[in-house]
Amino acid sequence: MTVKVDARPRRVVVSYRGVPYTLDLMPCRRALVDRQVAGELDSMDGLARTVGISRSTVSRFFAGRATSLKVTLGVLAALRLRFEDVATPRPEAVDAA
Repeated sequence: MTVKVDARPRRVVVSYRGVPYTLDLMPCRRALVDRQVAGELDSMDGLARTVGISRSTVSRFFAGRATSLKVTLGVLAALRLRFEDVATPRPEAVDAA
């Protein structure tokens, strides 16, 4: 077992169609490990192939950097997560409604 301090963000603020959300990346990382343990995915490369995107795009997603809504939904589907499981509307988006 390796223990180290990780610089990867746990949560990030993203915006889709101008609507801000907090995206919780920890359930996504856990789901990737779960899919690997189950033998459904072998790596981030395998996830990229399943979704039909590049490995660098998958890396951007897990690093909390900007990706499109289509990419986010594809990654979540491959991980067996729903958007609602990991994305929470930001208070300023709720206040504006």
